[in-house]
Amino acid sequence: MKPKTSRGIAVAAIVVILAVTFVSCVTLPRNDAHGPEADVPGAQALVSGEDDAVALTLGNYTWSFMNGSERRIEELRQIDPQKWHVDELAQVSAAAGSTIAVCFDEEPLWAYARSWDEEELADGSIADSPLFWRVRTLIDTAESVGDEVISTFEDGVLTFEVEPGRRYAISATYEKGFSGNDHIEYVFTVR
Repeated sequence: MKPKTSRGIAVAAIVVILAVTFVSCVTLPRNDAHGPEADVPGAQALVSGEDDAVALTLGNYTWSFMNGSERRIEELRQIDPQKWHVDELAQVSAAAGSTIAVCFDEEPLWAYARSWDEEELADGSIADSPLFWRVRTLIDTAESVGDEVISTFEDGVLTFEVEPGRRYAISATYEKGFSGNDHIEYVFTVR
């Protein structure tokens, strides 16, 4: 009879261990190993003559920060500005030739703008053809450049004229002492 009793005790012990493990996983606070996340500054677009600023969509970024005495770098690689679905982007209402001021939560060293035509982005291209996949990288690289937007960066504010039906990407460079320069991209569309 001893083997049955020992087996019963072993099974009961395993059940107790599994129950305690499950309960501790559900109820104990978790300590994520990566620590605090980077506090990446945002940006807002303000159309001249308007009172309400629009928070811009955060795109790709590389951002460094201190976690106690440890230096950390966080990167977010999303899709390129021209590949976002238009409904996922910040929407700015502006008439043709309106001036926009982009204000940043933290002052960058430098910022510039580029743009794409929304209709052209919506139409797609032959790059989607299976026969064209080998040169996709070259096309994607060319498309990602966008059109240069004449802009002025002064006192931490980027200003430029916008046109309805165009998508804009703002690239901002921030100074971070231990990692060199950090880069953030903000994206929006004008309707």
